Amino acid sequence: MQKYHYTDGTNSFGPFTLEELRHKNITAETYVWSPDLTNWTKAGEIPELTEIVNAYHSQQSAGEVLAPPLPQPQITPTYNSGGTPYTPLTNNIFEQPPKSYLIEAIIATIVCCIPLGIPAIIYATKVEKKFYMGDKMGAEMDSKNAKKWIIIAVVGSIIFYLLYFGIIAGLAYFGSTQDAGDYSY
Repeated sequence: MQKYHYTDGTNSFGPFTLEELRHKNITAETYVWSPDLTNWTKAGEIPELTEIVNAYHSQQSAGEVLAPPLPQPQITPTYNSGGTPYTPLTNNIFEQPPKSYLIEAIIATIVCCIPLGIPAIIYATKVEKKFYMGDKMGAEMDSKNAKKWIIIAVVGSIIFYLLYFGIIAGLAYFGSTQDAGDYSY
């Protein structure tokens, strides 16, 4: 049995069977989606849903009081950092943002190196915000930058500790090999 999701332009609801959709007061302009559809489509364009849409309109014309359908928001284009237009995600609500590496960035900052971990945290916190604003490319770049700064913090701290403890061990070895001489009186 086919199930559909519908959206009010901001949130998606569902999945619903055809019978459940009858009670949702969808109109011909309401966007719906099912696994068989590649994109969100207006309900009036899907033959299976025309009966539901027509039933809604006939109930309205018969004088039945129905709640009005939710308004469809107008999406105005905005621009990302590169100057190309993008719109907030509405076509594929089920898409996942890239990995933010926030937990890894926090751990690298605390355990390894604070100055090198801070940029990782800053980039990691921007990933989901950019993705949900529609800037997928910016989200990917921030995800890659967060990962890069985590690696820099970890490798930098390993090199620092190796040098630090290497110098201490070297000085200790050097001190132990020196002839202290015989100072007995």
